[in-house]
Amino acid sequence: MKNSVSISDASTETGLSQKQLREYEAKGYINEPIKVRCGSISYRYFSPEHIRQINIFAKYKNQGFTLPIAASKAYAEIAQGKENREDE
Repeated sequence: MKNSVSISDASTETGLSQKQLREYEAKGYINEPIKVRCGSISYRYFSPEHIRQINIFAKYKNQGFTLPIAASKAYAEIAQGKENREDE
């Protein structure tokens, strides 16, 4: 969890509200963050990789794509990026 940020900080870094982050996670548009349970409360922590992926999703969303299309394009770009890193 080193370098992970809270949902508040993730919201600031991505330009999406906390409510949007929760909604997009629940609908499967973004990957689920790390969750830490403390009693009856569950805290979300976003890794730098989560933030990078959310920013890619937000880029397509801000270009006017529907949420499902933005998610599809983001997942494709993320997968392509992983393939490129493995080739190096």
